[in-house]
Amino acid sequence: MLYVHRWTSILAGLLIVYICVTGLWITTMDLAVNFTHQPTSNPTMQEFRQHINGPDSFAVISDPDYDASALPADLDKSAALMRLAASARAAAPSEPMKLIELRMSGDRVAGQVKMGKTRLLYDALTGERLPDAQLPPANPNAITHGLRADMKSWHKFAFNKWLLQKAAILNFLAGIAIFCLMVTGLTHYLRMLKMRRGAGKTEVFWSGGGFWRKFHRWTALASVLLVTYLTVTGMLMAVSDMGAAYAEWKSPRDSRPVHPDKGDFSSPIKDTEIQSMATATAAAFERDHPNTPIKVFRLRYYAGYAQGAIVTGEDKPRQHVYDTKNGRVMTATEPGYPISNFPFGWETHQTIKRFHRGDIVGLGGNTLEWIAGVALLYLVCSGLWMYFDLWRKRAKTGKRQIVWR
Repeated sequence: MLYVHRWTSILAGLLIVYICVTGLWITTMDLAVNFTHQPTSNPTMQEFRQHINGPDSFAVISDPDYDASALPADLDKSAALMRLAASARAAAPSEPMKLIELRMSGDRVAGQVKMGKTRLLYDALTGERLPDAQLPPANPNAITHGLRADMKSWHKFAFNKWLLQKAAILNFLAGIAIFCLMVTGLTHYLRMLKMRRGAGKTEVFWSGGGFWRKFHRWTALASVLLVTYLTVTGMLMAVSDMGAAYAEWKSPRDSRPVHPDKGDFSSPIKDTEIQSMATATAAAFERDHPNTPIKVFRLRYYAGYAQGAIVTGEDKPRQHVYDTKNGRVMTATEPGYPISNFPFGWETHQTIKRFHRGDIVGLGGNTLEWIAGVALLYLVCSGLWMYFDLWRKRAKTGKRQIVWR
């Protein structure tokens, strides 16, 4: 087992160190901006949230929504939406209505209406046209490029556009190597434990072998579950990325769209549908989230589905999308949606990402993932140090084999 353990360390040790360092850098940045409550415009905060709520064509929540006020609880949404529709129709009578929504613009109830390719903003109570500068971002997933984005690319070996997602095979191979190191290392530990118990020494943690060996052993035992979790979720991310790379490679032979981030998948809304869609959306949201404030109330057709999308007014806004035909909750992956590159679908890919980062359970999860990364980095570095130290001592006696039994 030690023979395999050493070979794996030599072949994959530096690769694992690289992945650990870049991953820890990302996690440290995430923890820092969240613990210090950085503004939503912070590039790291933007990158942290990007794509969680769906691709560009599906997502609703954008940076301004995190700081915006909630809509008045007593607002007659149907009446306000009909007023907006009338104003937009007057401004662009020949254009199809692609979306209509209510949101706050400062202390005013505002409404965005997309007529064809033109976005218009109005005071929802008076119908007064508001400046385009007050419109929310056209792309909800738009970010200010920062260091975290670079580190994410380095972590995934996506040094250029061609390598994007394709190089995830290196992360997958690193995961296999980590599992090999864990299995062989724990097997060796259990054999030693059995031998020690046979000699009457029952300690699970013992101090023999010097500083590096002792803490290598202790760290492995204390962190095995966290490191396993980190590795499994990382490998799932790699599999999803590799599947996306394969889909991109074969897409020229397939006429279906594979980039839901690109293109317009909406259909026009009829004025006669607004009231029924608004009523269905409000009822479904109240059913699932009673008495929850609302920041954004949007109606649209997406990939053939009549949808109502809501951004909540909670401390951390959440996006909820409903099928207005039946009140069903809709995700970023549904039958008939533009085909995502990811083999498990967009929603599952983003969920795996949140599990891998730990924020699926909040900052506590992020912290545990950081600890797991530190533990893995120490295990690999201490293992490599012990190997080279042993090799150096053996070399002095003329034994210069790279790996020995």
